[in-house]
Amino acid sequence: MAKKIIFIHGRATKPLKADLEKLWYDAVKMGLKRYQGEKGAKAAQAFDDIVKEFVYYGDISNEFLHRVKGETIPDDIESRREALDNFEGINASDFSESAYEALETSSPLMEALADTFSGALSLLRAGKPLVSAVAPDMAHYWDKDSYFGSEVRNTLTEVLKQSFDNDDEIMLVSHSLGTMISYDNLWKFSHYGEYRKNYGANKKVDLFVTMGSPLGDENVKCELKGRDKKGKLRYPHNIKRWVNIAAEDDYISHDSKLQNDFEAMNELGLMDQPIRDIYPIYNLTVRNGKSNPHASTGYLVHPEFTKLLWHWMNS
Repeated sequence: MAKKIIFIHGRATKPLKADLEKLWYDAVKMGLKRYQGEKGAKAAQAFDDIVKEFVYYGDISNEFLHRVKGETIPDDIESRREALDNFEGINASDFSESAYEALETSSPLMEALADTFSGALSLLRAGKPLVSAVAPDMAHYWDKDSYFGSEVRNTLTEVLKQSFDNDDEIMLVSHSLGTMISYDNLWKFSHYGEYRKNYGANKKVDLFVTMGSPLGDENVKCELKGRDKKGKLRYPHNIKRWVNIAAEDDYISHDSKLQNDFEAMNELGLMDQPIRDIYPIYNLTVRNGKSNPHASTGYLVHPEFTKLLWHWMNS
């Protein structure tokens, strides 16, 4: 039994696991050092010492994106590192709307496509092709004629199972497509026959953190596990607390608040408290001269995530 943090990354092509894992952990430690000031080194060491695991499915998504779009494993770890290094010396108060507006804007095309994800297009079942245009790996995750979805889910399934078996106190930190993978896994442990009796509501994630999540999108909700069920069968039973963090202009989490989308979970008594939405935050990531409000490191280094993590680590 231990306190354990499980991280799972998001969509798009990814660097090698070791490189991406180090980048994420360095972002977390940068945030902790800022948050704790003179005690920053001790806070970073506390994070180094805590039990944690980085769930990586980049090899699977990289192969798919190479096949359908010709994309290769990005040789861009240095540009990702440079984008993170830009946060050195920034104070917590600098993560502001004015600082964000001073950055170069993100792609108008992406924002325009994101605006068409939901609403009327969803009612007409016309939204899914647009999801494919913006995030093809996310749309492929739903393809029932492919092993892609089950393979990427399984990367987290085994880690969760081991942690549940060890009675670990789990903080599950997910980004982008990783939030969908996490949700579907938690539903599986709640309702699949091979898991329900031993796990079900008996083994729970203490804190589920979603960042840059598409789970509020109407098209996404129509594809989640449990979507065709009613009442308690529709939702996971193994989340104590759920905190969702969404950045301004993050086109993947354009429906930025999840409490209203999953309020039935609280009404049914499936969680200890309602989902807490932290919105908006301002993701100040600039990479290759362009603002990227969806960037995972910009979420991980943000004071709101840092505060949440530190309080959990010391609870």
